[in-house]
This record gives sequence, C-alpha cells and structure tokens, in this order.
Amino acid sequence: MVVALLVVAPIIALDVSPYKADGSLWYLGMLPVLMGLFVSRRVAFAAAGLTPVIVGISLLLKDLPPIVGALYMLVLGAATGLSARRGWHVMMSFAAPLAALALIGTMHVSLPSERVESASTLGSILATMVVLLAGGLWTAVLGPFVISKVHVSAPAAIPERTSWYFAASMGGLVGVASFVALTWLPPNSWWIVLTMYVVVQPYYADAVKRVTERVIGTLVGATAAGIVVYLLHGQPAVLAGLALVLTLVAAWANLKLPYWAFVMFLTLAVVLQTSGTIRDLEWAIIDRAGYTVVGAVLAIIVLSVGHAYLGRHPHPAAPPRFAAG
Repeated sequence: MVVALLVVAPIIALDVSPYKADGSLWYLGMLPVLMGLFVSRRVAFAAAGLTPVIVGISLLLKDLPPIVGALYMLVLGAATGLSARRGWHVMMSFAAPLAALALIGTMHVSLPSERVESASTLGSILATMVVLLAGGLWTAVLGPFVISKVHVSAPAAIPERTSWYFAASMGGLVGVASFVALTWLPPNSWWIVLTMYVVVQPYYADAVKRVTERVIGTLVGATAAGIVVYLLHGQPAVLAGLALVLTLVAAWANLKLPYWAFVMFLTLAVVLQTSGTIRDLEWAIIDRAGYTVVGAVLAIIVLSVGHAYLGRHPHPAAPPRFAAG
C-alpha cells in the first residue's frame, strides 16, 4: 500500500500545483510502462525510454507536410504488429497512440514561466520528453512491487506469419487515418488512431468482438466521467487519485475481465486526468464517442475485406482447415 501511494503521489502533487499539465504528461508516461510490467520489468523500462522518444519525434514532425507524419505513424503501426511476436504489442498499443496525440492532437507542458503547447519550442519539446520519461521510470522502478500482487498471465506471443498480417493491417490503417486527420480534421481526431490501435488485433475474431465492446465501454466510461467531474470538479486531488486507482484497475481488467470493462475503466480514468473544465469535459465526451465510432467502423470494414480475401486466397503452405479458420 505504501509503494502504491508512492507511485501515484507525484501526479497528485502536480495536479494540485500550478504544473497540472505536467501531471497529465506524467500520467501518460505511466500507461505504456504499466502495461509493460505485465510482461516483464525489462519491457517496462523499454517502454519508459521508448515513449518520450516517439512522442518527441512526433512533436518535431508536427509542422512538416502531413505525408511525413502519416509515414511515421505507419512505421509505428507496423512496429506494433511485429512486436506481437514477443508479446509486446499490448505495451506498444499504449505507447504508439501517444505519438498520435502529439502529432495530430495537442499536448501541453507547464514550464516555470507558463503553460505552453509542447510543440511550440525546442525547450518545450525537451521538457515534455523529460516529464514523460520521469513518469515512466518512476512507474518502472516502483510498479513491480504493486503488480506482483496481481496474479495475471503475460500477453501471449503471436506466430510470425500472423504478426506480419497484424503489422500490415495496423500500419496501413493508422497511416491512412493519420494522413486524413492531419490534412482535413481537427486535433481531437487523433482518437480515431487511438481506437484503431486498441481495436485491431492479431486475430480477426478478436477484432470483431472488440469493435462493439470498444464503443459500449467508451460511451459508458465517458458518461460516468461526466457525472464524477460534475460532483467533484472542485477537488482536483481527489480526481487525480481516483483516475490513478481506475488506471490500475483498468490494467488488471485488460488481462482478467471482458474488454468492455477495461475500456470503461480506462476511458473514465483518462478523461478525468486529461480534461479541464466541465465545458471541456462535455466536448471531450462528444468527440471521444464520435471518433471512437468512426475509427471502429473503418477498422472493421478494412479487416473484414482483408479477412475475406485471405479466406479465398489461403497461404499455399497452410492446410485448408487452418486457412479457413
């Protein structure tokens, strides 16, 4: 219990200080590490170092032509798919969307003088990376003492051939979606990319199941967040603590409970931690719900077409029953 309190203490302290934006960044840096801990401590430390790097690159690419950012997201999507051969895709599915947030959406960082957009200067980019790294390392060092009390199995490794299909699907979807978002859509459209990262799975049947559960979990979690913020909007420390508890519950639910429960807990946690005023929260709920539906529908259409094609053109080396399955 003492270690668990130490894990969450920096975010609560930042949230009640003038550096609330850094509290949100610290929290985002924790998420990939927390999922990496369910694989191994080595993967958690890898996530702590990887997350600020890919976010920093996104911030540097923000003002370049959209095709550059889209190609970068394509590479990250393909890397997520290929990492499934080691069972690292769950961690990557939390790290890579943060790159989409930095590239397509808007990140803020609190400097000693003021709160600014993370991409505004080289100094703000470095400050953002430092806070993400600090949050990740803090969680990687202390988190194992908490996670060891939660008895769950690590994500299974995926066969090589399946990981290649997974990489092609993920890379293609997030690359095209990122280009469209960067060219024609507002910043909050990064949620389309986030939805694709969590809906697209190595196996088609799992992806189909996740589409419905993703939409339901998001709507329930976002609505619950609206109620909680309305009741507790004057108590930022309580909201921060509740968000962190819900994040730990979501990480456990991701491996133990139905997917909709994980989405519900995580949506509630993220909206509580990253939203500002009640008015901001109302728009966050509307945007999150709308873009989640768009991302889920696009993903399942593309995956269904690919699944139908592979069913008619099985791999020559695969037995007929395996190919049909």
